[in-house]
Amino acid sequence: MEGLFDFAQDLGAALSWLLPFLCYVGGGCFLLSGVMGIFQRSSISNGLLSKGVVPEMMILVGATFLSFPEFLNMGNRTLGFEGNAGIGTPTKMSFSSDTLMTAAQGGPLAALTAILNVFHVYFAAYGALIVYFAIVRQMGRAKGANNSSTGLNMVMGIAGFLVMNADVLGPALLKELKLVQ
Repeated sequence: MEGLFDFAQDLGAALSWLLPFLCYVGGGCFLLSGVMGIFQRSSISNGLLSKGVVPEMMILVGATFLSFPEFLNMGNRTLGFEGNAGIGTPTKMSFSSDTLMTAAQGGPLAALTAILNVFHVYFAAYGALIVYFAIVRQMGRAKGANNSSTGLNMVMGIAGFLVMNADVLGPALLKELKLVQ
């Protein structure tokens, strides 16, 4: 069991390294593409000129990716969560089977809370990655590169924030559904 938890934490740490790379490279590319698109408006009659405000959206998305932790924190506060997002490798949590046995004796809420606390690194990184891909999909929709709807991309982004806060939502959902006392 400890191996599974170690694997989940290692996977979360790997995603925590991948996400900053994607944010910095993607943000820089979007900024450069946006500036180039604005420059091309005055010199070429095709290209991004026919796309409306796509260059401005590219600059906005690039700036969002370059300040992604602040964007995630603002989204968390807007949805009523208190967690703070950060980019970088988190510290590894120590966990033993005795902790799980003690939590299991405390009831289903204590067991779920103990498991979700161990998987917190994974859920936080995976939720942030879902939010990242929702923004990329919306930008692709604006450029005409994919056929996803804006509603789907918004649901994907909100779901990413919910996944990021699974350790808060899981126990609260159990209490709200009156599955625990």
